Amino acid sequence: MLGWQIAWGALFVRLFGFSFMAVKLSTLPLAMAALFLFHAILVRFGCTPRNAVVGCLTLGLSPLFLPLAASYMTDIPGVFVIVLCLYCCQRAVSAESQAAAITWLCAAAASDVVGGTARQIAWLGALVMVPATAIFLRRQRWVLLCGLALWIGSLAAIFCCMHWFGSQPYSLSESISIPSPIVSGLVIGFWGIFGELLCLALVVYPLLMPWLPRLREFSKARLAIVVAILAVWTGFQWVWGWMLPWRPHLLVSEFARARDAGLSPPETSSFFLPTAFRLLLSAVVVATVIALFAARPKNLRLAAILSKRTFWLLGPFSIAYFAILIPRATVVSAFDRYMLGVMPMAIILLIQFHQRRIAPNLPAGSVIALVIYAALAVAGTHDWFAWQRARLAAIDEVLAAGVPRNQIQGGLEYDGWTQTEDGGHVNNEFIRVPPGAYDPNPKLPHVAADCRLEFASLTPDVVPKYTVAFRPKPCLAPSNFPPVEFHAWLPPFSRTIVVQKIPGS
Repeated sequence: MLGWQIAWGALFVRLFGFSFMAVKLSTLPLAMAALFLFHAILVRFGCTPRNAVVGCLTLGLSPLFLPLAASYMTDIPGVFVIVLCLYCCQRAVSAESQAAAITWLCAAAASDVVGGTARQIAWLGALVMVPATAIFLRRQRWVLLCGLALWIGSLAAIFCCMHWFGSQPYSLSESISIPSPIVSGLVIGFWGIFGELLCLALVVYPLLMPWLPRLREFSKARLAIVVAILAVWTGFQWVWGWMLPWRPHLLVSEFARARDAGLSPPETSSFFLPTAFRLLLSAVVVATVIALFAARPKNLRLAAILSKRTFWLLGPFSIAYFAILIPRATVVSAFDRYMLGVMPMAIILLIQFHQRRIAPNLPAGSVIALVIYAALAVAGTHDWFAWQRARLAAIDEVLAAGVPRNQIQGGLEYDGWTQTEDGGHVNNEFIRVPPGAYDPNPKLPHVAADCRLEFASLTPDVVPKYTVAFRPKPCLAPSNFPPVEFHAWLPPFSRTIVVQKIPGS
């Protein structure tokens, strides 16, 4: 369900004409609004001006945030909705009267119910954050009753939205239940969440790194334990090949040395950092997390980490957010970009804890790390766009030679649009379509299994004779079309897109 994002994107199409760039541009104002609100939230949580800027930029210049801000994906609108809900709840907590608190809670619930129609996990704001805020303000009787009424109303509105969406032609529903067997499903789900937490630590590392020097306070015995943990952890990653960035999709795709235009992200082995450096960086991240939680255990009482206000505003939402990801991790995968929804909470907690336990301001090292992250995010986003432009340039060469569009295998986005234009919809058996609207068992063209995109069954109208979706493979034949070269800002700096012919076509 895309909800209000459809109308928002349509506004930009009306202003600039139809193009994919027009709807991608519609995300930029939402990204800027989210960062503006997040900075205000950090200040209201007591962050110093310097720390508020660093925390805000840690989110906005993150390799997770920046490339999605230039896309029409729902992740950034989802962050905007969550941050807006948090801001309204924060204002309700600091309101001087019950009437003002109720007004802000109503604004939080209403904006979240509407905003969640674009990204459904954002509905946790109305279902969890708003009632948690009301519970925190439970001494104000009318605020508590209002919170209960808003929770019931939000639940009913969300049910109506989902029921309406599920009855629409060409809608696609997904279950959030854990598949059987439940025990193995839970194990897979919790392992996925562990990877998500590691990925979260990686993307907020500029704020986490001030804790690394605290290892010097450890006794020799405790340092020996840390070294042993890191050795086992490194060996485990080496043997199983489960290395940084741990979770698939955005980071691997953004920083891949070579890409295939498939539905799945590139293999983690294509990540641009050498394996040895990835293992070292992984050990540094884990060591820093250990230093955070074990430097001085007596100082890690809940009251020493966060206030009651912070706990009620952030805690229940964050717990529910991770809980809802467990079934997702068992069925498909918990992608790295899912951490954008809780990244603001992690940033708030890390800054507050640093101000309470180390120093009022974050050190220069955090700023340096932030600059490095920002440079990587800009370069990675550039390379992803450069690859897409080169791929389209190669496709345009084939089209200019008179080859029909439906005979070109161009990747997930290109083939999906071809199928939608020619067939009216993708051929997914779970999509709710009118009877006879699609063939559930399409006769696909013969293509070698290792050279057929994994979503080929969804695009039966694409009968490929040429492909620009793969790197050169033995099952594909060379074509008469020259390769398209493009320049990347990350190694390897010179790359090419090759047009290949499918044998027998």
